Amino acid sequence: MALTEDADTLNVYLKDFAKSCQIGGGTAFLGTLSTPAEVIGGGLGISIEYSLKVKTSDVTSAARGTAITVDSVNYTVRENIVEDDGAFSTLLLSKV
Repeated sequence: MALTEDADTLNVYLKDFAKSCQIGGGTAFLGTLSTPAEVIGGGLGISIEYSLKVKTSDVTSAARGTAITVDSVNYTVRENIVEDDGAFSTLLLSKV
């Protein structure tokens, strides 16, 4: 029996660790936020790369410069990268 992925089955991947997200006044959706830090400048600074894994269907309007709220924190989209088969995307974000 083949596995059919739809909105409900894709949410299974997000539900345990996801945060509530919203673009403008649109509908809320789920996404998992990663914030890995990297020490730069020989230990003089820290750079944080904010990335958000979401269902592609939830972020079709997310382009560079789009405002997005993740868990009540404001960010701006830097890049919208479609992953593998297109079911999920990764948004690279800048904290506002």
